[in-house]
Amino acid sequence: MKLPLLSGRQVLAALQRLGFIEIHRKGSHVKMEHTDGRRIVFPHHDELDRYTLRGALRDASVSEEDFLKCVR
Repeated sequence: MKLPLLSGRQVLAALQRLGFIEIHRKGSHVKMEHTDGRRIVFPHHDELDRYTLRGALRDASVSEEDFLKCVR
């Protein structure tokens, strides 16, 4: 499945719908944590590279299907 091109704002909103909470932001990078301890770090750019997003989701154990359900 091919991920769509998303902005950092869209990724942030989708992850919040999945239960992640922003815990830190420095420069253009956002660090979020889930209540079960999973963490994800991604760049908050106008357009996020698909491979960067895919790697961040894999590191945080978030399936692409679950993530795409929360993207609006």
